[in-house]
Amino acid sequence: MKKIAEGKTKKILKIENSEGIVKIVSKNTITAKDGEKKDIMSGKARLANNTTSNVFELLARHGIDTHFIKRAGQTAFFAYECGMIPVEVVVRRIATGSYLKRNPKVADGTIFDELVMEFFYKDDELHDPMICISEIAPEEWQLHRADRPIDFSVYVPYQSLSYIKTIGSHFTWKEADYIEEQAKQIFLILEKAWKALGITLLDFKIEFGRRKDNGKIIIADVIDNDSWRVRTKDGKQLDKQVYREGGELKEVSNLYEIVSNLTNRFPTLNLQ
Repeated sequence: MKKIAEGKTKKILKIENSEGIVKIVSKNTITAKDGEKKDIMSGKARLANNTTSNVFELLARHGIDTHFIKRAGQTAFFAYECGMIPVEVVVRRIATGSYLKRNPKVADGTIFDELVMEFFYKDDELHDPMICISEIAPEEWQLHRADRPIDFSVYVPYQSLSYIKTIGSHFTWKEADYIEEQAKQIFLILEKAWKALGITLLDFKIEFGRRKDNGKIIIADVIDNDSWRVRTKDGKQLDKQVYREGGELKEVSNLYEIVSNLTNRFPTLNLQ
């Protein structure tokens, strides 16, 4: 196998004599703050892969088309090769995190009746700015700082204090609608699954790509404890946020183990 890509927490291997199939291998690396904070957490690759595989198997049973094919051992899975779209798609049920910085009038913990969708451009140097797509010029994306309010009342975008720059779009308006629809469906499935286990899903982030063999846009990412915010009924945080806020590595590792074990119950859940 030949390595064709490597990120902070996973690497992608091309399988020889297997057209359009790759092996996605998780790493024991945990990062935060656009990679500025980084540690090796023993066992994370196994936990991340198990959580991801449980999630994708759940999604497949509910008719969601993904790049996941099957597990490939404890730390990897086989997937359809995709050309990644450099966008993080965030779906929110509860207001928290950076959303509060962009919307200071919204109270922390506000529950949204309708899911909130946000797109962020993947660029560590720009700190993953928020993407604003205009109906007037959907072929262009306005990038805005994600850590301050965006003033949409300003007629000229670059006069807003949050504005960074404008770039060409990476998908069409129609494709944006499709991605939004898929992301919301995935969130609702996972929300029901977590609720059945007494856990609240606050938000998550996922990425999409285009299959190399047919060009179809599908979810093409890992979905593990780095990807969401989940809390117990008494408000205990179970996800990567604990690491972001300075939690000890042993504590973080224990939380990842708990979440991985909880997702082992996904196959038995009745989500009707």
